Amino acid sequence: MMNDTTGIFEGVLQNAAKPRERSETMPSGVYTDAAFMEFETKEIFRKEWISVCHVSQVVKAGDFVRVDVGGEPMLVMRGKDAEIRVVSRVCRHRGMDVMPSGCGHPDEGNKRVILCPYHLWSYDLTGKLVGAPEMQEAEGFDRSEVCLHRYRSEIWEGFVFVTLSDEIAPLAEKYGRLKKDFVGKWDMGKAELVWSQHWECAFNWKILLENFMEAYHHLGAHMKTLEPFLPAKGCWTEPYDPEFSAMHLPLKKEMQEKIEASGDAGTPFPVFDGLEGKDLLEWGIYLGFPNFLLFTAPDRVYWYRLLPTGAETCTLMTTMIVSRKTLEIEDYEGIKAKEVEGGIAFHMEDMEVCAATQMGMRSAGYAQGRLSHLEEPIWHFQKYLAGRIKAQEAV
Repeated sequence: MMNDTTGIFEGVLQNAAKPRERSETMPSGVYTDAAFMEFETKEIFRKEWISVCHVSQVVKAGDFVRVDVGGEPMLVMRGKDAEIRVVSRVCRHRGMDVMPSGCGHPDEGNKRVILCPYHLWSYDLTGKLVGAPEMQEAEGFDRSEVCLHRYRSEIWEGFVFVTLSDEIAPLAEKYGRLKKDFVGKWDMGKAELVWSQHWECAFNWKILLENFMEAYHHLGAHMKTLEPFLPAKGCWTEPYDPEFSAMHLPLKKEMQEKIEASGDAGTPFPVFDGLEGKDLLEWGIYLGFPNFLLFTAPDRVYWYRLLPTGAETCTLMTTMIVSRKTLEIEDYEGIKAKEVEGGIAFHMEDMEVCAATQMGMRSAGYAQGRLSHLEEPIWHFQKYLAGRIKAQEAV
């Protein structure tokens, strides 16, 4: 793999070493090369903390979310003891994925038991084997000793994260400053995820990540949706932090003046209780490295779960999270439907440009281009990616 990716590695390292004012886009192989995707799977998705769901998606005993991370088929489940666990979907009998992708299994739902359809081995909500028919002649077989593999997981600000690493530091350490200085005031652990939608995407996961993290494309792709109230000009990025990137998106001047004069954010949903006056004047974009994506507004948070499925494909879950008091407002369902429609509208604009950018990465006409100051978070991510390359080269 090293021979296949050496040139790509060198390109990323050279980019990351440049000052922001000289920053440019990455080599096309970063988005198309299968060997580079193998590197990312091993050094990122099998070694980092990856967000997989929000706690409000698994409220009742038996609630589950089905997800694949780093090639590992997983279930996030709430047990009868109220604990949230992340267990393997691989049966301990013959190794079948009990809910394989592409076979009609739901991405979310509720189960009383985890049942393998191959030979009907069954497991309780903790992953312990409770049923194994016709095993009475298997000498020494003790079903009480059999359990689905359990992955290391943590809950941080209402999100369930999983890691395949035993060595990585806890999330409280990794994202401590991100919570303290930026997103903690939303208190997302007490919020509700009220909309989610799954998408299968024909582009590399980093194409969407980079698009998500910069406001420059408001000028073009979101000319009619986001640019009118979140103009690209005036957006600015916090200095580089090795664990995350943060960009501020101020509302247009007239909206800010109106809010400051009235004290009313004028949002469709109630604002989060922990916010201050200045928080009503802007939206925020956050990337917790490697792929924890938040788009915050005074009255909602958009969280994207973004996972690669190949060198040029990924799976995406888009969501909207609101404060619990939102569910009590008059005509909540009608207002939510309108806001979800708006969220889908700007997302579809992103889907078009991301798919078209992936096509461009395969073209002989592609050349690395210069980045605007409004794309500084892309440069931040390049520095993170370079760090992962250096870490694996040091081993």
